[in-house]
Formats: sequence, structure tokens, C-alpha cells
Amino acid sequence: MTSWTGPGGIAAGAAGAVGGTHPKANLPQAHTYTLLTMKGHAFTAYLRVYQPLAAFPPRERVEWAAYVEAGQVLPASLLVGREERRGLARALGLTVGAEREDALVERVGDVVFLCPLHTELRTLQSLVAFRSSVPDEVADAFVSAGDVEKAEQTLERWESERPGSRSHIQQAAWHVPLPWFALFDDAERRVAAPSSGQAARLTYRTSMAKARRRVSRAVSILQELMDDAEMVISVEELRAWLHSFDPDSLVQLDYGGLTRAIPFEDLVADHSAAEVWEALGALETGDLDRSSELYRTLSERWSALRGREASN
Repeated sequence: MTSWTGPGGIAAGAAGAVGGTHPKANLPQAHTYTLLTMKGHAFTAYLRVYQPLAAFPPRERVEWAAYVEAGQVLPASLLVGREERRGLARALGLTVGAEREDALVERVGDVVFLCPLHTELRTLQSLVAFRSSVPDEVADAFVSAGDVEKAEQTLERWESERPGSRSHIQQAAWHVPLPWFALFDDAERRVAAPSSGQAARLTYRTSMAKARRRVSRAVSILQELMDDAEMVISVEELRAWLHSFDPDSLVQLDYGGLTRAIPFEDLVADHSAAEVWEALGALETGDLDRSSELYRTLSERWSALRGREASN
């Protein structure tokens, strides 16, 4: 199966679909990240939607308005760091007590935007998704069918108690899924150097309107030129997720904990969104060799980092 993160990438699949030859054999060796050695931790990237406070369902809007007005908002670095530590504790089988719901908050002019963490919701969704994505004999080694059934029941109760509520965050361990980059332009990229004990940051932020236009264009290119239905579906699902939020929302890609595993000079040199769009543009114009070369470069850049996931 051709994939965004597999060798050869989209263009390789397109070449096969139109009867072309696979071009990757003569491609130059791609640059790969130099990895910092930090064992025993999972490093996570995030795709977040910040929705205007006024766009939340009435019950949630009242709750989040009180949260903001009470001055309970913590810095994003503290909230995300705490959530990652709690996630690691759960992965190690440690008991983690319940905490209040928190949200990441951004202010743009007079408008307050919130990205609820909904940690429990995302944990349950991940559990159910994992169980359904692997064979039963594999899944049983990590989570029982009974636990998944309980998770499904809790999700149903959550949805009935909070109609219209959804997860505002997608996350990925040890890599950034390449479809995420299709939502952004290189000019929206921001890199901050490490300072005062804080890790470096690499983020993109755009408006929902721009993200939707870009992902729709990507879907159009892939639907026309790809015969890999699973790949097209994954990008269509990303588009559908974006359309479930208010059109005035903001969309952010945050490398998160990945910046602790990637040297700062490699982050500075990383222009993955620009390369994804260059590859899609080449695919659109029929330059399959160039598109395949770009996707191979992107794939190999992330493959070494993803390889760390299996050893932690």
C-alpha cells in the first residue's frame, strides 16, 4: 500500500496507477534527522483546533467562559507537559487521579479561542481505535475486550451528555503525519529556540478557511491521480474533521515533544509543509519523478524518528 509516510510516497502510487515506472531506484539519498538520545519517553506532535468561545454549544460555552473569567488558564507549556506526564504514567500502568478539564486559550484581538484538552475523551477514543486497528491476538496483549467495551460505553455516555462535543486535538507519536502539513503554508511556520529550560518549538498556525481550502485541493489532486483508496480516505477524513468545527476557528500544528528528540538545527532546516505542497504540485502537473523524489525525502526524514517508537 502506498502511503504518505511510506517509501516513494504518493507519487510512486500515482506512477503505478498511470502505468509509469517506479522512479525511486535512482533517487539521491535523503537527509534524515540526527536524533538526540532520550530513552524511556514518547514524543508527541499535535494538530489542534482553537474554536471561538462563542461557537461552543451553550452548556460548554458557559463552562469555558467561567474558566477564562476566573483566571484559571495555565500556560500551554505547563498544560501539555502535565498531560504528557500523565499519559506516560497511564502507559506504565500507574494510577492517575481525575483532574478538572483544562483548555489551551488564545486571544486574537477581542476574540477568545479555546482548544479543550478533553484528555479522557481522547484516551478513550485512542483505546477504541487501537483495538479495532490490530488483530485480536495482538490487541489482547495490551488491552482486553472488556476494557474496550467499557470505553465504548463511556464514549456513548459522553456524547449523550455533551451533544456536539468532539475532540479538538489529533495527536501522533514520534512523527508528524504528512497529511497534516497539507493544511499549512511555509509562511505560517514559526520556530523558537530553546530557552530558560524550555524546549524549542516548531509550530504552524492558519485560519480554518485556509486549512479547508488547502485540504480540499489536496483531496482533489489525490482523488484524480491516486488509486489507493485508503490514502484518499485518510485525507478525506481529515477534511471532514475540520468541517466539524466553526469556520472562524484557528488550526495549529505543534511539533510538541518531538522538539526534544530533534536537534534545533534540524528543526530550523525543516520545511516539511513547503515540501508536501511542492510534491502535490508536481503530482498535479504530471511530474511524477519530482513528486516521488520529494515524498521519498520526506518519508526518510521521518522514518528514523518513527523507528524510535518501537524501541521505547
